[in-house]
Amino acid sequence: MISSLYDDLPSTIEDLLQHAITKGLANGTGKARLFFRADDIAVPGKQFTQLIESFRDINLPLCLAVVPTWLTPSRFNALQDITGKKSSQWCWHQHGWLHKNHETTGKKQEFGTARSAHKQLQDLQNGKNRLQHIMDESFSLFFTPPWNRCSMDTLNGLHALGFKAISRSRNARPDAPSNLPDLQINIDIHTRKEPDPKQSLNALLSELEQGISSGTGGIMIHHQRMNQTAFYFLKLLLTTIRATPQIEAVSFSELLE
Repeated sequence: MISSLYDDLPSTIEDLLQHAITKGLANGTGKARLFFRADDIAVPGKQFTQLIESFRDINLPLCLAVVPTWLTPSRFNALQDITGKKSSQWCWHQHGWLHKNHETTGKKQEFGTARSAHKQLQDLQNGKNRLQHIMDESFSLFFTPPWNRCSMDTLNGLHALGFKAISRSRNARPDAPSNLPDLQINIDIHTRKEPDPKQSLNALLSELEQGISSGTGGIMIHHQRMNQTAFYFLKLLLTTIRATPQIEAVSFSELLE
């Protein structure tokens, strides 16, 4: 479902966006780093192509969370026909295993407490092996759990398998161990659930302002939930960030440096 936000963007959206960024910088240290993470990647198509073109035109990095069981060698070749092969602009990394909910109660999780540590570790290993086999050196050892949630067993398993970091939502629990950095998302531009477009925009701009003022903003993208208005907004956001020297757009690897 496409957010109500993209039913009705105001004509003043460019000014509103610039104001949120300027205010965020003023309320922080005057500088910030932003990273972009696109989830549910594996299948080439028109929306994926338009997403990549948006980032390629502005020349900003994008972290691509790939569902292992959705990816095949032919699909990866098709994806790289769109992104270009061996480009450092893209951080291809692991997004779960099946992208399937295993919880019987509560919020959706593929790697939640309903499953044993052993089963979780098997799925983490299977996903890592599959992506390494298909992607070879293009694969980066970062992990985004489906629905941005996971258990302590997951975190321990990721460390045991040599992953460099995990990326979840702001204030995710349980806390990640110190040897597994958590590159948290704090700005959601496509899975918003506010029913009113104005309310949704105000909430998004507030998240953007707060993310920038914190010094590190993580922006989550779902290209399957984008219409042409959403792509227009994304392009405007990318262009504004590129034109703001106080903001540096970075990849996962650069965040760890």
